[in-house]
Amino acid sequence: SILRRGPLAHRAITDHEVVAEGDEADDVVRQIRDGRGLDALVGCLTTPFCPWPLNRFNITLRLSKRGATRRAGLRFRRRGTRRRLAARDRLTAEDWMAAFYWHGAVPYDPFCYFFFRFGQPRHLATLGLASILPPDDRPVLDLACGYGHVLHSLTAAGHAAVGVEQNVHQAWLARHYVAPGAAFVCADANAPLPFRPASAGAALCSDAFHYFEDKAATLAELRRVADGPLLLATVGNANVAPHESAEWDPEGYAALFGDAPWRVRTEAELLARYLDGRGPDLSASSARGAVEGEKWLYYVVDGGPLFREHGPFPSWPHLAGTVAVNPLYEAQGGRLTFRFPSAWYRFENGAMRDYMPASVDRAAADDDEWAARAVRVGLPERYARPAGRPRTLAANRALDALLSLRP
Repeated sequence: SILRRGPLAHRAITDHEVVAEGDEADDVVRQIRDGRGLDALVGCLTTPFCPWPLNRFNITLRLSKRGATRRAGLRFRRRGTRRRLAARDRLTAEDWMAAFYWHGAVPYDPFCYFFFRFGQPRHLATLGLASILPPDDRPVLDLACGYGHVLHSLTAAGHAAVGVEQNVHQAWLARHYVAPGAAFVCADANAPLPFRPASAGAALCSDAFHYFEDKAATLAELRRVADGPLLLATVGNANVAPHESAEWDPEGYAALFGDAPWRVRTEAELLARYLDGRGPDLSASSARGAVEGEKWLYYVVDGGPLFREHGPFPSWPHLAGTVAVNPLYEAQGGRLTFRFPSAWYRFENGAMRDYMPASVDRAAADDDEWAARAVRVGLPERYARPAGRPRTLAANRALDALLSLRP
């Protein structure tokens, strides 16, 4: 469902910059009423074309989103989108992400951020937190759900779930490839949510809460819709650089919760317990010094009976789905070799090397030890290509090394 007015713009995740202006919502409705549903979908899934490597430089990137260059690029991309839609039953989420980002008018490289998400420290910490959600006939609401990676695990665990995402492309891809067991609504998370009071049993917002401009209003909406615990995962701490969008410091977040009961734990603590096969310890918050010095914080608000120490997982949350080798590992002869896909990905996820081995014998990759260390992960059925990453991935690595474009 698309519940938005005005242009259905695709916005960047980090700064809300408009990547593609998008068709007007009224025009999309008109096309559907006229029996041109495919045209409407193509318009929603298409962004301007900017050939690699020109889309890695600001001046050519800006040109691709203007005037005649933009119009020509959109015509070219729409033809490609139609071809992919005709073949969508044979494609994977990776195919769509690669087509969308490698040659898209995007001011950074989000393919690695999204595609290589399974096994990331922030993802495992979030799964550990989400594993304690109690059963409820009402769905879990995932606000700013992105491509539905957390929803994949929630629905596999038996939760009904609804994802809210502002970008049509992400919501569509999540619904068809990543978390088909969930429902999705394309809506502006900075506006009142289109749900009745207490219609959800819990709410989750992962890796996004610090981006919201009016955090008090967002929190109030979550508490209105969810009659249960709120999980705010991977919340940026403004005391620790580098900074992303409108981060606050821990004191600011604490003041936001007012009289509501809450706990905060650091990513390092949640990740350590996860890798030990245990849920979070919410009997108390992390020590103040740890909270002040940690970049990523995890809050539980209105937790009630969840505020206790949680024991071992009945099964690893990250193995939900079809268990396969983590896409971060590349086959080299008889071994699987870990390799970061980009310099920035290494910077953000360097802790992966603390638990993911540099090299594994392919014959031993099925061992329980490697599953516990995210060498093997559970993937949605049509998530990754059977073999081979996009060629542009290797080219981007070379460009990064040559020009030092990223930290």
